[in-house]
Amino acid sequence: MKNSNKLFLISFSICVTALSSSLVALSVCVDPRGVFGTNKYPIVVATSRTEKLLFLESGNPRPEALILGSSHCMRFSPKVVEKTTGLRTFNLSVDSGKIEDFLALVNYTIEEIDLKPKLIILGVCPRTFCNLEDEGFDKRLISNITLMNHLPLNPIVRIRKKAGLCFETLNYNYLKDVRKSIALSRKQNLPLAHYTFESDGFLAWEEKFNEEGALLSGAIEPDTRVTGFSEKRKQYFDDLLDVCRKRGISLKIVITPYAPAYIRRLDGLDGSFSRWNSMLVEFLESRNRDNFYEIYDFSRIEKYGGVDEFMGAAHPSIHNSTLMLNKLLAK
Repeated sequence: MKNSNKLFLISFSICVTALSSSLVALSVCVDPRGVFGTNKYPIVVATSRTEKLLFLESGNPRPEALILGSSHCMRFSPKVVEKTTGLRTFNLSVDSGKIEDFLALVNYTIEEIDLKPKLIILGVCPRTFCNLEDEGFDKRLISNITLMNHLPLNPIVRIRKKAGLCFETLNYNYLKDVRKSIALSRKQNLPLAHYTFESDGFLAWEEKFNEEGALLSGAIEPDTRVTGFSEKRKQYFDDLLDVCRKRGISLKIVITPYAPAYIRRLDGLDGSFSRWNSMLVEFLESRNRDNFYEIYDFSRIEKYGGVDEFMGAAHPSIHNSTLMLNKLLAK
């Protein structure tokens, strides 16, 4: 009896291992979220990190100014910066970008493709520095070996994150994306395009702006689910400051805005919007005792003369984005 139970357990373990390995292999091969770079099936999520690096690597002449941030900053026009400063500019904002993304991207551009930026415009919000428990490294960053190598990480931690990425494919939502990607492959051969960036990284496309009252109910955006600022991410910010200081790079930091209706909702619920943005300003000022960088708190449209044109809670229109750039470059 004992032998039969042991045999069953061994057989069961082998079957589970084989099934798990097969599902991981299928997920990696299909790569529906574009994190492994297989490029054999359509991608069903945005992959701006890879796309923008390709633009940068192939671009000539090279940019002298960079716009960094999350998707909140994708509609900051490089041409507006160029017109005012005379510096050739590239928008290097990436989906769900946080401070580790920005440090890795700056290190990459300097060390790998020999850029010599004179100016960086950096868009931030509370989520940029949030606790790792609130939101860890973006999977699209973890999957990019080149960028991960430009973060000051323990090699064991780097391997652990990469391994964890594979095992995270074993969930229902990921497998649904695998199925969606396979279905799309029967209709088209190219990756599914979520954005169409211009050669300078600018996103000229706009979705329909929010209708009145649209943000007064529904789910709370992850951008504002913050319980604290990560000490690790604070250190990454200090590392970025060190790079800018050593290279003589001028730094302008913009706290990006949210839609007025969404701000009213959050502050009406628990005052979280005002509280976390005040803490963000305090943190940025605490690191700026030598006035090395400029801080622009544009968290509300009133602070830069903006208009109520947003896509979702935190994606300002091109017009809004241009108003912000004009104000911070006016000095």
